[in-house]
Amino acid sequence: MTFVWWHWLTLGLILIGAELLLPGFVLLWFGIAALTVGVLLTLAPDVAVSWQLAIFAATAVLTTLLSRVWLRRFGGSGGRPSLNRPDEGLTGRVFQLESPIEHGFGELWIGDVHWRIAGPDLPAGRQIRIVSWDKTAGALTVVPVEAETPSNT
Repeated sequence: MTFVWWHWLTLGLILIGAELLLPGFVLLWFGIAALTVGVLLTLAPDVAVSWQLAIFAATAVLTTLLSRVWLRRFGGSGGRPSLNRPDEGLTGRVFQLESPIEHGFGELWIGDVHWRIAGPDLPAGRQIRIVSWDKTAGALTVVPVEAETPSNT
């Protein structure tokens, strides 16, 4: 069995394309490894298949490990992923209700995003503070600003 440069380039493009369709952020590094071997074979077409596979494996492992280090260092949230954390950056912020909270739920526009909120029934115009994200209710938990206890600072 022999591989030529375009086999590796095709594999690399397929893997990178699959990364766009699937969640995870893993196939990208294998795609880059395949593209690397494809480029290597355009420069040195007589590389043995065993070396091609070894270079592919080593490059895939190296790029995967480097991506983990890079994401940990420059991920932006202290190594804590913020994906699926809607409250990230909103907790503690104060907003004014444009519509009332009725039967424990309401809605709030923050920028161009429409959020479901949960809290005590309040009329429109009240100031509220976001305190957490309630996964069960799928809503930001809010409290009226006046109901907060003063801190001893």
